[in-house]
Amino acid sequence: MSVIAKEKPKAKKSAKTETVAQEATVFENAIILRHTNLQLGIIETNAEMVLEAVREKAKQYLDVSKYTDDKQAKDDRALLRKQKDLAKTTMASIREAWNKPLERTDSLCKQILKEFDIAIDTIDEFVKEGEAREKANKRLDIESYFDSKGFDLVPLDRIFIAQWTNKTYKMLDIKSEIDGKIAEIRSNLKILENIADYGMTAKAFYLETLDMGAAMRQVETLKANAERLAREKIEREEYGRRAQIAANAAQEQQEERAERKNEAVKSMVDEALDIEEAEAPVKPEILEFTCRFSGTKDQLFRLREFMTANGISYVKL
Repeated sequence: MSVIAKEKPKAKKSAKTETVAQEATVFENAIILRHTNLQLGIIETNAEMVLEAVREKAKQYLDVSKYTDDKQAKDDRALLRKQKDLAKTTMASIREAWNKPLERTDSLCKQILKEFDIAIDTIDEFVKEGEAREKANKRLDIESYFDSKGFDLVPLDRIFIAQWTNKTYKMLDIKSEIDGKIAEIRSNLKILENIADYGMTAKAFYLETLDMGAAMRQVETLKANAERLAREKIEREEYGRRAQIAANAAQEQQEERAERKNEAVKSMVDEALDIEEAEAPVKPEILEFTCRFSGTKDQLFRLREFMTANGISYVKL
């Protein structure tokens, strides 16, 4: 059996509601600005005749050869200037008389707009106070939900979006976004934690910025700095090794020169005293040095072989 849909009856308005609506309609009609009598004004003057007379007279003054002396010319100029000033005064009077009715109406309209602004500003302040209370209450709800998550790696302010407190933003969507941001932060921290050597530093940097791209760039910067420092250390050690070799060579040369000098002095003394060299071989003096050598593995092996081949004993420390 088919059922014929019936129109839902309209909800009946209460008497109080109807009264308020009627009063609002009456008030709205009362504050609509209308013109009750508007007539276009008519200005009647002899302006056209004056214009024609001045135009014809001006043609006569184009030929100044008619003047026989300056006095007549000055009198004519004075007359024209006087009439021009009078014409300007008359024009100003006509304009003032024409605008006077409009000025009164314009003044009244400005007062009406001012009263509108006073009422609007008063209501607007009340509405804004209500909206501020609603936003504050919604902020408390958001803070309560965030606290319930037990997430203390970053404060709420670091992930808070101002639009969340808008009336059109549903609390269900806000909770979903908070959950998403928390999950994103934890996921990014896990990724950074797996970076060898720089994981902890990268995580700390990320918690300060919440910018994964910046954190990864920071890791690359740290790696590049570490490589530069490692190269600098190798270069510094190599420079020190070469400086030590040069110092050793200088010391050896100095010792060799001192030995030759001593031998030369001894030879001169023996010759002066007529002392013959003993035929028996003199046992060489055994000296002991404690040295630390630096070089490649191959260089150090060859140094050991050289010392052994030349009868130089050494002790491995």
